[in-house]
Parts: sequence; structure tokens; C-alpha cells
Amino acid sequence: MKKEFSRTAFRYVFEFMLAGFIGWLYEVATVWVMWGYFDNRGMLHMPIVPIYAVGAFLLLAVLREKKRNPVFVFLFSAVVTTIFELGASYLLEFIFHKQFWTYRSWKFSILDRSSLISSGIFGIFALLYFFLVHPMSGKLSEKLPKWLCITFSAISAAAVLTDLVISVSELI
Repeated sequence: MKKEFSRTAFRYVFEFMLAGFIGWLYEVATVWVMWGYFDNRGMLHMPIVPIYAVGAFLLLAVLREKKRNPVFVFLFSAVVTTIFELGASYLLEFIFHKQFWTYRSWKFSILDRSSLISSGIFGIFALLYFFLVHPMSGKLSEKLPKWLCITFSAISAAAVLTDLVISVSELI
């Protein structure tokens, strides 16, 4: 049975917002623990770091809806997200002429743009995504009224896109 577009849209907008927010929390907490101050991380004004959401969707596209072995998901995701983070850091620096993050002071730094420690954390995040967030969003999208799925998706997508346009124009 084919899912309704409104429920599929809700699911992916919800997952984008949640993954981006969890990424933001992780980034803020990391700065707080390592250096003792609050820093509103990410390029958006909203508490969302899009690279985490895009990374989750990249993994979902590659791993699809197959039955997943947790050890494989952890290791595969750690490698893929590290490569993605390295590539994204160079691409963003090329586009905006600004380095958005560095791992220079981290142990096991990879080209100062990633770290084996962060790779392990990304692997843990992937486990949470595949075994908690993704199944939960599927159940939630089935239980919520269609009008709520449409409203949430439209408002959330509009807010993120507006913030993205404003943030990118400020950076350029």
C-alpha cells in the first residue's frame, strides 16, 4: 500500500527537524563541556544544524529500509558520516570562504575537519536514528490526523527554508 504524500512529507520534515535539533544540542553541549561557554552552533538562526539531518538522510538513502545489523550500522555510519563531514567542510569553505568548524584541538583529529571521536558519536547517532527516530516517525505519521501532518510539514519546511535563505544571504 502506497503511503499518502502528507504522511510521508510529515515523516521526513519531522526527522529533518529532529536530527538537526539533536545535532544542535550535541554541538552546543560539546562547546559547553570543552570550553565552558554557550555558542549558538550552526549557520541557521534556528536551533538546527542541517548537516546532521542531511547526513541522516544520506544514510537512509544508502541503507534503505533493510533489516539492519546494529554493529554494521554503527561502523558503516561512522565511516560514511566522517567522509561526508570532511567533504561538507571543504564545500562550505569553498562556497562561503569561511571554516565553520575545526577539530584542531581534538585527539585523533582527521585533517582538523573531523575526528575519530566524532566518528564514533556519529555512529551512535545513526543507531538512535535507525532504531528509534525513524521507526517512531513512521508510527507518529500514521497516528496523527492528516491535517496536522500537512500543517506541521508546511510550517516547519517554510520556517527552515526561510531561515536558510536569510542565513545564506547574511553569510554571502
